[in-house]
Amino acid sequence: MASLIFPCINQSLRLLVTRYVSIIPRLLKTPYVKIRVKFNGKKIPILLPLDHLESAILNLKHVFIDCDYFQVDYAIPKSNSIIIDCGGFLGYYTIAISQFLSERGVIHVFEPNPFILPILTRNIEMGANSKVYIYPRALCTERGQVKLYIGENPAVTSIIRDHVEEFTSIKSIINVKCIKLSTLLKHIGRIDIIKLDVEGVELELLREASSELRRAESLVIEVHRDLVDTVEIEKLLVNLGFGFFIIYTSNEMPYQVIFYAKKIN
Repeated sequence: MASLIFPCINQSLRLLVTRYVSIIPRLLKTPYVKIRVKFNGKKIPILLPLDHLESAILNLKHVFIDCDYFQVDYAIPKSNSIIIDCGGFLGYYTIAISQFLSERGVIHVFEPNPFILPILTRNIEMGANSKVYIYPRALCTERGQVKLYIGENPAVTSIIRDHVEEFTSIKSIINVKCIKLSTLLKHIGRIDIIKLDVEGVELELLREASSELRRAESLVIEVHRDLVDTVEIEKLLVNLGFGFFIIYTSNEMPYQVIFYAKKIN
């Protein structure tokens, strides 16, 4: 396993988050708690939604404290990189990776959950350090519409009903518009990093987009092991010219791993 590329948030943030959580009863008239996180040497403002505080704090830890998406050097972009974030959730990964970019860098972020989009948008407006384009779309293997199962824990939201019911209960079911990953790659062209967090659809999307994945230099894939086998992902990516595989498992998320891959030139 690769070591951390840079220091992540120090212990003081854990204490800071704990302090804010302890005063939440006094803040119930507002839907958000605003804090600043230190990441890559910068202090970044972000919002924690009170309605989904536990999942927000876990996601904050996942991105900013444990740095689960930044465990290898090729997951760190250059200043002018083009990045696709599939599964934006609260915007924390988008904000984090934008700290490595200049104004020439671009991030395309996809998030189909309409109940999450307002806070994702607000977080990106406050904390992103580059151009960011937000798309209210799900990534699917066919264009059109699909049912989206939104969990009581909104971090577990998927087009796969069984996956949501495995980890939480279903809060609502809505129809959302889809875009194929292959279409997205054709439209954007060169991509430096694709981050996939699509709650169990990762292998299907990679297969659908296999003819276009040559456009990507690096992949950061959150693999949900209740539905997807990392061996199958590796077999597919080897045939598509990728290598330098690293599978990273965080102690905090035993049911999922981060699968890193880089195109072999």
